[in-house]
Amino acid sequence: MDDAAAGGAPITPHDEARAVRNRQLWLTLLILALAGWLASAFLTPIAWGAVLAIAEWPLFRRAAVRMPGRPGLLATGFTLATALLVILPLSFAAVTLAQESQGAIDWVQHVQRSGLSQPSWLAGLPLVGSRAAGWWQGHLGTPQGANALLGGLSAGSILGWTRSIGGEVARGSAMFLITLLALVSLLARGDAIAEQGRLVAVRMFGAFGGDFLTRMTAAVRATVNGTVLVSVGEGALIGVGYAVAGVPQPLLFATFTVVLALVPFGAWLAFGLATLILLGTAHLLAAALLFGFGAVVMTIGDNVIQPSVIGSAVELPFLLAMIGAFGGLDEMGLVGLFVGPVVMAALLLVWRQWMTPPQEATAVPQEATAPAA
Repeated sequence: MDDAAAGGAPITPHDEARAVRNRQLWLTLLILALAGWLASAFLTPIAWGAVLAIAEWPLFRRAAVRMPGRPGLLATGFTLATALLVILPLSFAAVTLAQESQGAIDWVQHVQRSGLSQPSWLAGLPLVGSRAAGWWQGHLGTPQGANALLGGLSAGSILGWTRSIGGEVARGSAMFLITLLALVSLLARGDAIAEQGRLVAVRMFGAFGGDFLTRMTAAVRATVNGTVLVSVGEGALIGVGYAVAGVPQPLLFATFTVVLALVPFGAWLAFGLATLILLGTAHLLAAALLFGFGAVVMTIGDNVIQPSVIGSAVELPFLLAMIGAFGGLDEMGLVGLFVGPVVMAALLLVWRQWMTPPQEATAVPQEATAPAA
């Protein structure tokens, strides 16, 4: 009695090949899960390395044309330059904070001993002047009120806070070293990685996979370059405003403004604090002009310049862009500011692909047939 009579269909070579392919797929998924589990502590610095490599890739390829045959040396040079651009501002901020910590301790101790006299303009504020003056006098104007408000602050607590920041900086430095190692490897083998990624994407998802990978790479590059360039420009311009307005430590404030400008609405905190410092020292006109100047710079930078720099690579509604930025920041730290919007752009791209009629979705785009640049 043959297989068909026994109720079983004969196994064809095609069925056997498909079964082998399925077993290979499950083995691949298992290995990827194990690799992700082992490397879970290093995924964020590796993601940083990938984001930096994608952002620097066009410049790296131009340099490689002028220096052929030395990808490793060129990648090392790019990585060292990247490290300097990150380390120098952070080192300046860390040294300045260490220098200013003793001044902060002395100021807190002085306020606790003698109180802090209220600004002469405070009582003249419309509507809230009398209440603000009463609160100031009750909480800061006398040593008893200042002790009650600032009693938790002491030299020990401030030094402990400084040490905790130092510990976080040390841990971040170790992770940053992994980022630099990943960046060297990704830049040196960038062509091979890009080609392999394109082939895998096309084999798994067809023509859409190659097009999807190209668009996501362009989205990462545009997001990083646009965000960084705009934040540096905003911080530099507002930094000039700090110097003109007479804000103490204008260079330090400018550095913090550049860093906070990476976060949506972050730079407003920086020049808002500088405005409060000027108000506290009775420089009302300078405070008003600084806040107005900062608001104009941020409005133009975030709503005009940044969208034009990023262009059409990341076509996101404001709500999705905000969710991507803040969600990425919450889950992945600073790198999430760049990865989050790209994930949302990928979601939108996949959604539009599902909404495309089947005939158009299966058409092979011209750009998907060429390797990603």
